[in-house]
Amino acid sequence: MKKRNLIFCGAACSALLLFAAGCGPSTAEECLKNGADRGANGDWKGALKMADRAAELSPDNVSALVLRAVACDALGERDRALDAARQAAVRNPESFAAQYTLGRLYAADPARYTDALPALTRAASLRGFKDRGTLVMLANTLVAQRSPSAMSWLNTLVRIAPELESEAAYHNLLGIAQAHARRPDAARQAFTRAYQLGRNNPTIVYNIGAFFDRYASNPRAAASFYRKFLELAGEDAAFAARKSEVTARLARIR
Repeated sequence: MKKRNLIFCGAACSALLLFAAGCGPSTAEECLKNGADRGANGDWKGALKMADRAAELSPDNVSALVLRAVACDALGERDRALDAARQAAVRNPESFAAQYTLGRLYAADPARYTDALPALTRAASLRGFKDRGTLVMLANTLVAQRSPSAMSWLNTLVRIAPELESEAAYHNLLGIAQAHARRPDAARQAFTRAYQLGRNNPTIVYNIGAFFDRYASNPRAAASFYRKFLELAGEDAAFAARKSEVTARLARIR
């Protein structure tokens, strides 16, 4: 079932994982602080410049590689971003920022989900499996990969962050996982809760339509949710491909 990954921590968040304090100008640490500030303000070209300068001043600095990876990703230079993140994770496997950034970059590409899992699992372990953002991304990736362990991680996630019980995104993800596991009743229950909490979310409405279409054999309900999805998606270009898919599917259902 297609879905958008839940978004709890993106490029700016990754940049702020970098820490620097009390250093004078022209040092690697000062460059990193300056670069992280620039990235947080959307100046990713400036952030990349500072990351490269920090790497020149301190070639073994893992934080410089992480900032380079984050900045390159924000600028659309995906290959360079992955290269920097891989170098950072190799140089310091105990760096949460390096492992998280590598996992996040891999998880953005469905073809690299298998590569994302070791890095995200390592990042989660470095935070004692208590970091909500990392666990959310790990659970997202496992669900998208249809992993049998997805439900276990979702249960872990809600134990460490019980407030997720009141968030539509969590129940949407739970519904997808239950549908993949061929538990239609549990999936329906999760999607019902997701809809109660986020009835105007196009992605959630689409996923419910897809559930009724592909797993519950209820074309009438599927068509109803698909039409609501088209209404909610409107002219948003981000949903263009999915709108085409839904329009074609509605024509066949009718």
